[in-house]
Amino acid sequence: MMIEADRIKIQAISLQDIARFSEYRDKEEVAEYQSWDEYPIEKAKQRITYCIKHPFHGKRGNYQLGIYLKDENYLIGDLFIEIDGHTTFTLGYTLDSLYWSKGYASEALEAILQYMYEEYHFKICLCHVYEDNDRSIKLLTRHGFDRIHKSWFYQDVLYRKMLNK
Repeated sequence: MMIEADRIKIQAISLQDIARFSEYRDKEEVAEYQSWDEYPIEKAKQRITYCIKHPFHGKRGNYQLGIYLKDENYLIGDLFIEIDGHTTFTLGYTLDSLYWSKGYASEALEAILQYMYEEYHFKICLCHVYEDNDRSIKLLTRHGFDRIHKSWFYQDVLYRKMLNK
């Protein structure tokens, strides 16, 4: 499976990406709004090995897809997709800080939303964002996501987008 956009492509992460996956996820500024503090090589290897054994197929489960510069086949980020129903999926995204504020996250978000709607007929995408992650909140609202719930326990906010709109 490969999704192409103007400057990026989204596809399965491979074993060759272990060091790169660990490198950008281990950056302090990247991990700040994620569920991890550090991302060593061994953790990257475990996650990528899991993803190879459980390739994305649009059905119940959790998946990781790489965001690559299309012309260079260089990993700049990744998407986490969790499917637990027939109409809704949860999306998470991580982008190397070197590629922030250059439109890559917008391009990846639009591409994956369109793909999930057209290929698998999902109707709703959910994203959990820490309430002080202004950059991510701006990205989601710019792409038509609505704030629907705040978790007092996790201190995050749930955003939702209806994909048929």
